[in-house]
Amino acid sequence: MSRISGPEAELYFQQGLQLSRAGAYEDAVTSFDQALQLHPGLAKLWFFRGMALCDLGRYTEAVASFHQAIDFQANYPEALNNCGIALFNLGSYEAAIAAYDQALKQQPNYYQAWFNRGNAFDKLECYQAALESYQRALAIEPDYAKAWFNQGITQGKLGQYEAAIASYDQAIAFRPHYSNAWYNRANVLYRLGLHQAALESYQRVIDIKPDWYGAWCNLGNLLHKLGRNPEAIAAYDRALALQPDLYQAWHTRGLALDAIGHYPEAIASYRQALTLKPDLTTVWYHCGSALHKAGEYETAIAHYEAAIKLEPRFARAWANRGTTFRKLAQYAEALLNYDKAVQAQPNLYEAWYGRGIALNHLGRNEAAIESYDRALAINAEFYPAWYSRGVAFDHLGNATAAIASYDEALRLQPNFPEAVSRRNLALKQPNRVELDRDRDKDFGLPTGSNISLVDPC
Repeated sequence: MSRISGPEAELYFQQGLQLSRAGAYEDAVTSFDQALQLHPGLAKLWFFRGMALCDLGRYTEAVASFHQAIDFQANYPEALNNCGIALFNLGSYEAAIAAYDQALKQQPNYYQAWFNRGNAFDKLECYQAALESYQRALAIEPDYAKAWFNQGITQGKLGQYEAAIASYDQAIAFRPHYSNAWYNRANVLYRLGLHQAALESYQRVIDIKPDWYGAWCNLGNLLHKLGRNPEAIAAYDRALALQPDLYQAWHTRGLALDAIGHYPEAIASYRQALTLKPDLTTVWYHCGSALHKAGEYETAIAHYEAAIKLEPRFARAWANRGTTFRKLAQYAEALLNYDKAVQAQPNLYEAWYGRGIALNHLGRNEAAIESYDRALAINAEFYPAWYSRGVAFDHLGNATAAIASYDEALRLQPNFPEAVSRRNLALKQPNRVELDRDRDKDFGLPTGSNISLVDPC
């Protein structure tokens, strides 16, 4: 690289370097400009000026400065690499790759340029090309932890989850306190169903970085999935203490409270999520379900309506709304809602089952049996439908068919006292057809709970 001739120019150059190291980038650019007035054709002045402009986020000017450096010194891989970085930050990923390729043509073992090239291909969603670039970087510099980390991210996008874990393990081997690698490793393990290993990785993240609210939230998600709901709630509380507007944590905290029957607290948590983000369809739905279980039927219906307004073909919301109308003995309205549910999702057996109960209450027993049969065609193991099918045959005076249905319900669920009692009555009174209003019980609302991880790094 050419030397600066003249004490004044050298002074401005050294001053610019010192100001850059001190973070005074504006003043550094001024010093480099003063040096360039004396030596406008010196490549390294343009290069370091471009570096300072990058630090200021003035990437377009930085690209121009790097181009000047390259014009004055054609063999300048560092300038080409940093020009690529500036172009990357401008979102010009193809141009960035071209700059990296030029740098690598001049210096094939330039592992940082291979790494940066991988990042640009990743942004273009050319994941295989990105992976190959990271592999080239690591072949040159095997202890480059950040390249192992980014390779893990790309492998995850390609569905190569075991390979991604191995890459994160390598990153951690070189940087044991690499919290981002521990976090992404935990997320992949969670997705693979390796729950104990995921728990341990989340715990490592929290040990290294206790204020990482995303790790607390995902730890809560995993604990909830494992049925460890009091621990999950404590984890969500830690996340929310750090980030009170994390609506995902308010939602999933509500699910954990809901799971242990703490419905008023769950409703409050769901409502806090909705205060932060009112367009959360599933939260309106889950809040409606909790309100139903708390016996607040009218309010539950309003929440299901809000979910349906956001997603008109939300089959489970229609089905649960039907069940709530059924609880209010509004059977015709319930039937309309169940019909909407099965139109939106024909394989939703719980909706066919609820529809059958509504039809029973309306005295339409043949239609009810058809609805139960639709439910059982989808899920033959759903014993409540066998039981209710038996009740409908009972009401039609068909004791033989009723007993056969009760038998199937008891085969699937031997501890089912209602089925035992009705079977015994059918045996004793084969022509009994009176309507039993006490059979309308919930055997569980369809929930369809989905928990998402806070995005990985």
